[in-house]
Amino acid sequence: MEYMSTEIRSAREAMTIFKILGIKEITTERQRKNGTHVYELPIHLMYGPENKFPLRFATYESGYVRNVTECNSSSYQINKTKIRPAGTGGYSFETIERILIPSWEERLIYLAKFIIKNYYKKPTYLISDYTMDTMKSQYKQASELRNQTDKLPFGDDVQVIVNGHRYNLS
Repeated sequence: MEYMSTEIRSAREAMTIFKILGIKEITTERQRKNGTHVYELPIHLMYGPENKFPLRFATYESGYVRNVTECNSSSYQINKTKIRPAGTGGYSFETIERILIPSWEERLIYLAKFIIKNYYKKPTYLISDYTMDTMKSQYKQASELRNQTDKLPFGDDVQVIVNGHRYNLS
């Protein structure tokens, strides 16, 4: 994709890329008043066939950019970091400090670059609805068979031949 190799220089370019990639802004009115903007990708995190969560990211007026996907135990910061050497600020050990991004436009550009780098330039496995339905069906069937205690799924008469000797397992 040609547009991914170009440098993103403005919020308008970032929003255009979001539109092309199917990334939607899902900010609530309350979040907007607080200076927060939330974006949802058309990519899902999968935790089994019944548990899929759309990837979501938020930018905050405070300068943070975070992954806020609902299956995360808490949102985590994706801002760049710098190491603060020991002895500064009263600490006797090195600390890691997040680099805050001052403007809304810079945060949006950073988020667009982060999403492209981490989710669109790497191999992504897109799963169709048909594949999801098949996976759910297979999962359901396996669960039902696992719960069956009285019958084997392939019949009651099972024979195995080992070194020319026949063994009945039923």
